[in-house]
Amino acid sequence: MIFDSELDYLADLGIDRVALASNSIPLQLMWLRAGAGLGIAHAFAMPFAPELVPVLPEIALTRSFWLIRHADDARSARLTRFAEALVDGLRAEVARLEAAPVPR
Repeated sequence: MIFDSELDYLADLGIDRVALASNSIPLQLMWLRAGAGLGIAHAFAMPFAPELVPVLPEIALTRSFWLIRHADDARSARLTRFAEALVDGLRAEVARLEAAPVPR
């Protein structure tokens, strides 16, 4: 169910299949917290699972996310202000979550 090749972390690691797979971040975190095995967790999600221990902290996978808008939206100042506020808010929240200490 990977909708974008940028999200295919397994291919980057040379892995074809895993026993459990989901594109839901909360479900992936739930599996890890339940002891389902090793996984790749988003840095911004780690503050919500302080009991998880990074085993390969030197490995970092970086991805970019894009806000795609219809061309007609550019003519609406209201939608442009909304898009700017959304992007600013998301950037601030991700920075806040990534700055939270992760227990080791």
